[in-house]
Amino acid sequence: MVKINTNTRLAAIIGSPVAQSLSPVIHNAVFAARSINWVYLAFEVRPGRVADALNSMSTLGIGGLSVTMPHKNEVAKIVAEIGEIDQVVRVTNSANTVVLRQDNSLWATNTDGEGCCNALELAMNSSLRGQRVVVLGAGATASAVAYALVQRGASDVSIINRTDTRAKDLVKRIGGTTRVCLPTEINSDINSSQIIINTTPVGFGKVNDNSESPIDVSLINSSHVVLDAVYHPLETGLLLGAKKAGATVVDGLSMLIHQAALQQQHWIGESGDIALMRDAALAQLTRSS
Repeated sequence: MVKINTNTRLAAIIGSPVAQSLSPVIHNAVFAARSINWVYLAFEVRPGRVADALNSMSTLGIGGLSVTMPHKNEVAKIVAEIGEIDQVVRVTNSANTVVLRQDNSLWATNTDGEGCCNALELAMNSSLRGQRVVVLGAGATASAVAYALVQRGASDVSIINRTDTRAKDLVKRIGGTTRVCLPTEINSDINSSQIIINTTPVGFGKVNDNSESPIDVSLINSSHVVLDAVYHPLETGLLLGAKKAGATVVDGLSMLIHQAALQQQHWIGESGDIALMRDAALAQLTRSS
């Protein structure tokens, strides 16, 4: 265990709500195992106070921030104005990672998309190149995921969202092989896809009722790979239905730890241990159940 002292660096997650986050557990597990003198905390930051949180990084020397809902778009906008953002953030308008650089300036990126793709490719044991993908949702996480899918060569990225406007905006920004799925095309798009990714919060917190799903699970078959970004509970209604259909399922915890490993690469120059982080998260879930 790392002994906290005056040289300890701080990293944290900001969001609202944030109490349920597993990020402190998984990041601190890596810091402790590698004797890295960092500690990671969770801070509830209400809407309207995001700029204050970002300004505190340079004031207090906070080395890195993870960003969760509902702040990813606002963080992207603010850091673009006061610091520097990379191409992912520039295109998606979404940031989930902020780094305090040596010159005390801020730099932001988004590891959600790459983390999602890494989790998928590990489960599939193959590349995403040429794959047909359905993405459920058109928010901040969906933007990052769609961007990464296009970069990895997915042949078709169909965006299904309740509101047509947000889906069209996402497709306009990402371009490439992304397109809006019309209501009349949902069944055919899902049927012709190899991969289904849920980025919506549908099913979040439904620990004792995993019947809720963002799509009709009867559309899923054994040839699908289904990833749900929701990790609380681990087995959502979508994943339960997918498992019953014989599909390959990838839980939200897998995506979480893969994107967290990439965050650590940006903060400390070392990618996190995937197996270690998953074990730490599962132990925490067991203790809290």
